[in-house]
Amino acid sequence: MWDDENAERRSSEQLLDEHRRLVESNERAVIAADVGAVADSLADAKHAIDSIYELPYLAHATMEPNNAVCWMRDDGVLEVWAGTESPRYTQMAAAGAAGIDEDKVIVHVTYAGGSFGLHSSAAHDPTWDAVEVARALNWQYPIKLQSSREEDFKTGHFRPIAVHRIRAGADDQGRLTAFHQQIAAAHTSPNLPFVGDVMVKDGVDFFTTTGAIDHPYTFPNFKLESTKVDVGVRTMVWRSVGNSHTEFARESALDELAIAASRDPIDLRRELLADNPRTLRALELAAEHASWGDPLPPGRARGVACSGFLGHSAQVTEVSLDERNRIRIERIVVALDCGITINPDLVRAQVEGGVMFGLSAAAWGEVVLGDGGEILTQNFDRYLVMRMRSVPAIEVHLIESTEPPTGVGEVSVPSAAPALANAIAALTGTRIRRLPINNTIKVA
Repeated sequence: MWDDENAERRSSEQLLDEHRRLVESNERAVIAADVGAVADSLADAKHAIDSIYELPYLAHATMEPNNAVCWMRDDGVLEVWAGTESPRYTQMAAAGAAGIDEDKVIVHVTYAGGSFGLHSSAAHDPTWDAVEVARALNWQYPIKLQSSREEDFKTGHFRPIAVHRIRAGADDQGRLTAFHQQIAAAHTSPNLPFVGDVMVKDGVDFFTTTGAIDHPYTFPNFKLESTKVDVGVRTMVWRSVGNSHTEFARESALDELAIAASRDPIDLRRELLADNPRTLRALELAAEHASWGDPLPPGRARGVACSGFLGHSAQVTEVSLDERNRIRIERIVVALDCGITINPDLVRAQVEGGVMFGLSAAAWGEVVLGDGGEILTQNFDRYLVMRMRSVPAIEVHLIESTEPPTGVGEVSVPSAAPALANAIAALTGTRIRRLPINNTIKVA
């Protein structure tokens, strides 16, 4: 019998309303960063914006369905086979479900096939479920458990809903003077043993604020506030963690401010990156290879975004409108400084994959909860991913560096959505503040 007593009963729209209410009222906000005199600078600003950005639940949409195998040996040792991102967590999950000591569990790590954060849980994951089945059968047989795709989606562990409010100002010369970002989202760090112990400090979850609290720019007056939203939906870290939503809000807001102040979006960012030469170099290189500033044929436009996730990168996206007034992504230029490049081909492949992963989420990604909290998105008929026909030309330009190498599997994910949204705004005048984009303007 399923116990749904504590299940979330609110729909996606009701949950978004609650997130929006909290970010607007600021009633439970915790200050994560506060530099300078933000309120005074906003009050004195010649040009200002005040915008709200909304992002939905996202599934990890892994290639393989959740699965695990377990076998209780005659000597009381439990063996587990799982495509896990954290063998230690899998050991904890198996021991917890079996009711035995952790040193009695042996974990065999198989190929994960892409997990993007999904297989990082330490409880109520495929291993936990497989062990519970085996235990219920008195350990008579080795047990393999494999979820259907529908079960995968209904299990949850989604990237949390997030709502951001950003107020920013510029002086009469168009120079940014203040940036105030507020976030409302469920915390994900506490779902990760050991990690949660160090990632939550004074009520601020770093996995919620990452990308915002450690942004690549120099803001003369900066304030960041975060509000924890309590929901009954299982959440988990998602590829590029908090940057997947914080950077969409920030980079969209910077473009909105540039328009309000009659500034070129790259010139505004260039000014803010004066103290960050590595990200500035990436921005300059991406702009150069994308021919930023050169006129485009009618019906085309470009957008830009910078990212500081595990490296220094910038992305320029070029879009057009097809004969059915759908957005077509024509070309993407990425410039990246990830330190010493050990295997350039592998780095480019990871960046290209990250771009397509980020574009899929930006254009179509959304897990919808209906009335009563029922998860309506249960397969790829409603959770669309990018097809070959939609893949644009992708150029990856790597910057030579003597700095230590950093990870590249996630670097291009967070900038895909804002670069695309900024390009759409430049082309159509429609500003996308709620993802996925396809709910506002169709993406081919």
